[in-house]
Amino acid sequence: MKEHKNNLIKHYMKTMLNLTPDREQLLFERIAPMFTIQSALKLQDLESPGPANEGRIWYSAQAMVHSYYYSKSRDAPYGTQIWKKREAILFASSLLNGTDRTNYVQMLEDGIVTSISYPDMLTIRSEFPEVSADIEQVILQNEQAYQHRVQLLNEPSLDRIMRFEKENRLFCSIASLHYKAMHVGLTRQTYAFLKKK
Repeated sequence: MKEHKNNLIKHYMKTMLNLTPDREQLLFERIAPMFTIQSALKLQDLESPGPANEGRIWYSAQAMVHSYYYSKSRDAPYGTQIWKKREAILFASSLLNGTDRTNYVQMLEDGIVTSISYPDMLTIRSEFPEVSADIEQVILQNEQAYQHRVQLLNEPSLDRIMRFEKENRLFCSIASLHYKAMHVGLTRQTYAFLKKK
């Protein structure tokens, strides 16, 4: 597993960071001991709400992952974001501002995931501007996904379902009706009823 972890880290650095070979080796030696690797099962929660300093940046090369929050007032889960394979999973307000984490991070498929704690990543971020730039890019992508989600949730229910399924074909091919409904703000029953129309 350690070799697999190291290969994932090296692949990410080569494809996502603009580093000279010397800087790449220096970063690898610094960051590799901070990363953990684990096998995770489909629908396993990797993370639950809690303090920011217990948060982690996750990376799944083999499986899709999503996040959701649980509304106590409505007694229902609501999907917040979907990550494809090979995307960094983080929550900017917790990482950068220390805001408590409110989301669950859940596997959508079996796979191996690596992660690094928010405190460790903040240390690395301060030492390597290249990492800081990459985190800023991930934060920008997350913000764009959030804005897109807000627009989607303001569409009429049937239009919302059709657009969501068109834009998220891979997710819809592996997720049950419950999870699809969760990400469009509908109950499973309403989602199923509207799909029959």
